Amino acid sequence: MITLFELSQKLLKEKSAALFCHARPDGDTIGSACALKLALKVKGVAAQVFCTDPVPEKYLFLEEANKIITEYSGNFSEFSALIAIDNAEITRLGDFAEAFIKHKNTYSIDHHSSNTRYAKINYVESRSSNAENVFALISEMGIAIDAEMANLLALGVMTDTGGFRHKNVSAQTFYDAARLISFGADMNNLYFHAFTRQSKERAKLFGKTMTDIRYFNGGRIAVASVLLKDFKNTGAKQEETEGFIDFVMGVDGVEVGACVMETDSNKFKISLRSKGVDVNAIAAVFGGGGHRLASGCKITGDYEEAVDRLVVAISKYLED
Repeated sequence: MITLFELSQKLLKEKSAALFCHARPDGDTIGSACALKLALKVKGVAAQVFCTDPVPEKYLFLEEANKIITEYSGNFSEFSALIAIDNAEITRLGDFAEAFIKHKNTYSIDHHSSNTRYAKINYVESRSSNAENVFALISEMGIAIDAEMANLLALGVMTDTGGFRHKNVSAQTFYDAARLISFGADMNNLYFHAFTRQSKERAKLFGKTMTDIRYFNGGRIAVASVLLKDFKNTGAKQEETEGFIDFVMGVDGVEVGACVMETDSNKFKISLRSKGVDVNAIAAVFGGGGHRLASGCKITGDYEEAVDRLVVAISKYLED
């Protein structure tokens, strides 16, 4: 794999770059991509951020998040480099995947152990957030971190660690967070927008979803489900389910939690969390992936059948 120094030197030689967030963008991919965009511009590299899906409303308090392009009729060959940020696999680029594959000069900067090394140049370092990788990269480039970059990077660190609550948090995570604060990151404001602020519609959906949590294997497995009818009845958006899985993991006795969200008729997006079981391996059963304790996948079919298949797969990995 390319070293951080080698990566920094290559990027500094690029004339222009298109940076890509992953589908259903979260705070880490948004913060990482936008911060790197600003850093590259400091060094004279023209850059723009793209995403196949709209940016969730809760992140639009950040100016750069509003500049992310979701529809593009131009030719990506005009960019000297295409850079995937926080993308474990090519399919997560969505509508932009084909253009990425065809381009002669592609990079992947990621922190997922399941990364498939689909780019021509891959920098994959397992950290608690990809924002930490980008922070290290920007520092390696010799670029001074300003308050705007610091807030974007801190958003990535904060959201991918669940507000510094997940097991992936290390001493380095806190060290990086402290440095970002010293550069101007407002952790209080970031936490409010990422975890506390919510619409009345989301509050209603959250209450309904958590009331109907289903338990299996003596309470060791918990499944929270959000169906299309639930979105219709509450008026909440699919993007507003972010964070639901964290509540599930707080229930006593739960070792593996799953949030099953119906994205279309008989199509479900699964978010998996664990206190020890390798949910990356479980997600891989259904063609997904991520981290050992936090992963995701997709399942198609009847709702009850989807839940049954998921519970069976999880049960095989639970230790007796």
